[in-house]
Amino acid sequence: DYIVKRLQQEDDQIAQDERLIRQYREETEKMRTQIKDLKTSAIVFQSAKCSLCSRPLELPVIHFFCQHSFHTVCFEGYAEKDEECPICAPENRKVLDIIRAQEEMKDLHDQFHNQLERANDGFSVVADYFGRGVFNKVTIVTDQTGKRTKGLPTMDEQTQRNLLMSKSPGNPFLT
Repeated sequence: DYIVKRLQQEDDQIAQDERLIRQYREETEKMRTQIKDLKTSAIVFQSAKCSLCSRPLELPVIHFFCQHSFHTVCFEGYAEKDEECPICAPENRKVLDIIRAQEEMKDLHDQFHNQLERANDGFSVVADYFGRGVFNKVTIVTDQTGKRTKGLPTMDEQTQRNLLMSKSPGNPFLT
């Protein structure tokens, strides 16, 4: 019974992984098409309303490739950086944070293996890493009430799932 249940769980995981692979391939193809379009054709900005205040756009206006448009006054009062869309910035930061975390895990993985290879007593190296909590499962806590906590970016469920299910080659702690 245990073996059957375990095999079913693995089949479910494989099916979920295959769905994600298909989804990522489709998204990648869409992005490639968008990049090609950006390189080869003109972009028409059709937004009639400011993405922040929702009032009709009047010159001067700031447009971004993401198709968000802003009154200059609205943009300057809201944006943290002049070169980044204030609406897309939180999601962009999340992606950059994920990439940065994966790079750190890769470095930690390399460091762990280097120390393990050089150590006379490999068990002490593993025990040291356990003691520092490196092998603990990462838990992401988000605000489920929908309220945004000032200064803390929120993370959608798909991003959370991708982080938790990530099995990157640079992450030795998720198998």
